Amino acid sequence: MHTMLNYRILYRLAIMASERSLILQPHNWALRRDHGMMLYYNRKYGQAVQELSICMAFAPEEEAKVLEAFVEKLHLLRLESSWKSLGHTGQLTVP
Repeated sequence: MHTMLNYRILYRLAIMASERSLILQPHNWALRRDHGMMLYYNRKYGQAVQELSICMAFAPEEEAKVLEAFVEKLHLLRLESSWKSLGHTGQLTVP
């Protein structure tokens, strides 16, 4: 438990540092990608989708294609997460 708390603190500090870097370089797609991935690893799916979507606008075409597929999956994770937070059980299925 104590170790998990330390990781959460470290993730939060890393995210804060990343936010400050983005203030200085808002069009740096690599910084924005890394920031979005940190949000994803911290299970902040909505914020991760937003940052990675912005990143795609500035990224080279090849990188944007890779990110697009990941962001689509992240949208599904976000939906599933909100579905479970409403008290529903089971997986969401798409007909």
